[in-house]
Amino acid sequence: MSLALIEAALEERLLAITPAIATAFENKTYTPVAGTEYQRINHLTNTPVDHAVTLDVTEDRGILQVSLFYPLDKGRVPAKTRAQLIRDQFKPPLTLTKGALKVEITKTPSIGSGYPDGDRYMVPVSIYWRSFQTP
Repeated sequence: MSLALIEAALEERLLAITPAIATAFENKTYTPVAGTEYQRINHLTNTPVDHAVTLDVTEDRGILQVSLFYPLDKGRVPAKTRAQLIRDQFKPPLTLTKGALKVEITKTPSIGSGYPDGDRYMVPVSIYWRSFQTP
């Protein structure tokens, strides 16, 4: 399945960032450790676009949403520093490959404003991608 390969390519690139931090994946149990940072990833897919006269080229599009959770009262710098590492890791022009599949990063990832979320300070990072499939 191409979406599974797309997600795997994006996750591999994200998890290659050093230093590594704990990661909460979709549909997997994760219990945060008090006083430590972690990231949560969600794959947000968009409506596919059919191209060509014969509609035999499909453009899959989406966002890899990374939510960074850092302990409260430590300031914004640690979370924003990690957000910048992610942004730099996915800076275009960038094409990721997984087998024969190619995933293009379509623009510079956006770093949202941080805000308190329970006992954490959360900073969202959005990574925009597309991939073209043919039968």
